[in-house]
Amino acid sequence: MKIISIILIILLFIFIFLELLFLVLQKEKERKILKCFPLLTISILFLIINHKEFYILSIVAFLYFLGDFLLLSLKKKIFFFGALSFAIGHALLIFYLFYKEVFIFNLINIILTLFFIIIFIIIFYFKMKKNMKTFVYGGSIYLSLLLFIFIYSLLNVTSLSFLLLSFGAVIYFISDLLVIKERFIQNTKYLNFFIMLLYYSANILIFSFLYIF
Repeated sequence: MKIISIILIILLFIFIFLELLFLVLQKEKERKILKCFPLLTISILFLIINHKEFYILSIVAFLYFLGDFLLLSLKKKIFFFGALSFAIGHALLIFYLFYKEVFIFNLINIILTLFFIIIFIIIFYFKMKKNMKTFVYGGSIYLSLLLFIFIYSLLNVTSLSFLLLSFGAVIYFISDLLVIKERFIQNTKYLNFFIMLLYYSANILIFSFLYIF
C-alpha cells in the first residue's frame, strides 16, 4: 500500500508538471487531456489509505476532479455545474474540518468570519454584477466558502502547520478570482498558467495539512 501511495504521489507531480508545461507552450489540447488527473489521483490516494475518515477527503477531491472535468467546457451552463461541484466539495471540506475538530466551534469567531464574508459579498456583488449577471449570486456563495476556510483557520491557528491550511485557502480563493476574470471579464496570455499553478499549490497545501493533522 505504501508503494502504491508513493507511485500515486509521483504521478500527481508528473501530471501537474506536464499540464503547466503545456500551458506555457500553449498546447491547449494536450493540456486538457491532463487537467483532470491530478485531483483524481489525490482522490484515489486518500481512498486507498486505510483510514475511514479519509473517505470524506477522497470524496472532496473527487468533487474537485468532477469540477475540473466540467470546466473543460466553455458553455456557461456547464460552467455552473462545474462550479457547483466545487462548491459542494468546499462545503463538505468545512464539515470535515469541524467534524475532525480541526476547527473548534467558537461563536465569536463565527460572527467575525461571517462579518468579513458579508463585507466581501457586498463588494463583490457591486463590482461584478454587470459582468457576471445572475452568476454573481452563485459566485458570491462559492467564494464565501473558501473565504470562510481562510478566515476561520486564521482565527483558529494553534500551530505553524495551520498556516498550510490558511495559505492554501487564500491562494485557492485567488485562483478562483482569476477564473472569474478569465470566464467573465478578459482572458490574457498565461492567465490559465497562473490559475492552475495557484490551484494545484492550494490543493497540495490543504490536503497535506489534513493528512498530517
